[in-house]
Amino acid sequence: MQTNKFRDSAYRERMTFLVRYGEIGLKGRPVRKRFESILTENINRAHSLLGISCIIEKEPGRLFVSSDDPNCSEAILSRSFGVVSLSDVVETSSDAHDISERAVEITRENIPDGGISFAVRARRTGNHEYTSMELASIIGGEIQKTFGPEKATVSLSSPELEIFVEVRNKRAFLFRDSVKGPGGLPVRSQGRVLSVIEDKKSILSTWLMLRRGCNAVILDRSDLDASLLKSLVPWNPWWGEVLSDEDADFDDILSANSCEGIALGWTLEEFNSRDKVVSESPIFYPLIGMDGTEIEGRLNALLSD
Repeated sequence: MQTNKFRDSAYRERMTFLVRYGEIGLKGRPVRKRFESILTENINRAHSLLGISCIIEKEPGRLFVSSDDPNCSEAILSRSFGVVSLSDVVETSSDAHDISERAVEITRENIPDGGISFAVRARRTGNHEYTSMELASIIGGEIQKTFGPEKATVSLSSPELEIFVEVRNKRAFLFRDSVKGPGGLPVRSQGRVLSVIEDKKSILSTWLMLRRGCNAVILDRSDLDASLLKSLVPWNPWWGEVLSDEDADFDDILSANSCEGIALGWTLEEFNSRDKVVSESPIFYPLIGMDGTEIEGRLNALLSD
């Protein structure tokens, strides 16, 4: 991802992020609304735990999150399950002139002395006096009028600067790039599971259950360093006390913690060779379809994030 110089503009004291979600949007309206509310609550709680206030606004298919600490907000949002991607945006009206002015400011922040190639990518929702292509043309024309066609050249295939414009009814949002989110479903949109930590790969197993919307109660039966378990904390704003009872019966722990299932970090080889866990509740094996190379790669990526 390119460094976004526009983030440092003086007038952007309170940054707003446009947050996109994917799988949530595929649900029926009642379920979608419930999942959106859970995601909003998760984001609010994650900010609150760090002592940061945030404002969240809902629009169809989008959330808009603003705070006084954009760096922390970006870190929180990029680790919020359910979020597909996010962009820090500049907001203006849907008037083409206002949008063009903002686009010129973005270009001014990023154009070097020798000039720059650029592209405008526009999309819109609602009724407007322009189509998406017409809006992109208007903005591009204003940029070239301001800086000259020799310093601001259009390149739709490989531009040095891309300006994205999303018009939603009477509002418009401009941004330069996107940060990838983890996708999946919001934590707590599904049931609680007891995630048994036996070794390092159990960290990945737990992460995958969180990604499917489960809230994980951790039972640590490993000799892992505590820092490895703590690597999961930023991914779950509802992180609770880690259990460490070596001898307790699984079903007793499930009942005491209102869990609906057990998650084990077993591979297919372990599943075929180890004594099976006996429980009246469902048992999940998130890693059972992965080979050692995939597990190692995904675990290393998780721990280095």
